[in-house]
Amino acid sequence: MKTLSIKSGQGDYQVDFFNTVQSLVVAVGDFPISAIVIDENVAGLYSEAFLPIMEKTPVLKISATEDEKTLAGIEKVLIFFQENNLTRNSVVLAIGGGVIQDIVTFSTNVYYRGIRWMYIPSTLLSMGDSCIGAKCGINLNVYKNQLGVFHSPTHVFICSQFITTLAERDIRSGYGEMLKLILTDPDGLFDQYRLAFNHGFPGLEDANRFIFESLKVKKKVIELDEYELDYRRILNYGHTFGHALEALTNHEIPHGSGVAWGVDIANFLGLRYGITPEVDFHRIHEFILEHFRFHLSAPIAGSKLVDMTRRDKKMIAGKANFVFMRAIGNLVIVPIDYDEKLYGLVDLYLREHNVIYWD
Repeated sequence: MKTLSIKSGQGDYQVDFFNTVQSLVVAVGDFPISAIVIDENVAGLYSEAFLPIMEKTPVLKISATEDEKTLAGIEKVLIFFQENNLTRNSVVLAIGGGVIQDIVTFSTNVYYRGIRWMYIPSTLLSMGDSCIGAKCGINLNVYKNQLGVFHSPTHVFICSQFITTLAERDIRSGYGEMLKLILTDPDGLFDQYRLAFNHGFPGLEDANRFIFESLKVKKKVIELDEYELDYRRILNYGHTFGHALEALTNHEIPHGSGVAWGVDIANFLGLRYGITPEVDFHRIHEFILEHFRFHLSAPIAGSKLVDMTRRDKKMIAGKANFVFMRAIGNLVIVPIDYDEKLYGLVDLYLREHNVIYWD
């Protein structure tokens, strides 16, 4: 069984990998669990498999939507903790994708000033990226991830069998988010990644490999800068415009697909600002165009996209801090003015290079 050990200032933790949900549940059953917060869809699909741990533990089933990833959603979870008499010594098990992870990370951090939690990610996106790193984001009004904390899990349990019950859009979203990490690595992972897509989405064996490799890439970054004081900001690659697109479409586009699109527009801007090599832009653009195209129900305006990024927490002193690529595996943070050039380049991208489309 593969494992990863993650160093954290809040306490080191382990990531264990399993081939079946049943073997994962057996392992989790050895830990003291005070309460479970689970995505209601996952609970329905895997009710029999999770029965050994759910029948003896208080369970809260919630809808994994962006509407729940709010202060109102957090309140429901905190009341559940209170009603079930959780204490500072309690351990909460989160089961679900990134939304469940964000909700439980935030809730366990503020309840009694911090209680322990463990995590079973059920989506490709959460398995391949968000499950490590301690960071969460909660939405405020229409703006994504305006509130957040750093609160490490005490254990993560990964099983790729969950991928077999994911919808195609969720699989694409997961691979879109992992693309950001693949491009953060300087050791040729991108070429392997491209080859794995030769006949559609990678199979389970390749999925296992890239989940593990993606987390290894992220591990290097977060262990150098856990609290995003400097270097970890490169993991925001693709997120500035990706988050803006999610907000403008009311989350019609899944997060990881928005990130893949955000990577493409970031590379285009990097090219036009003289940072990203043309050969890298075109190579990555063709890959994203082939595998991550997305249909929107309505058009989006470049000016609204740029204006939406002004609410991004990465903006400092009136400038957007974009993550650009100097070369694959060499990302840099560059402050860019909100001027006519930026607005014009975003309009140009939407007209001539866009990898999303609408009727």
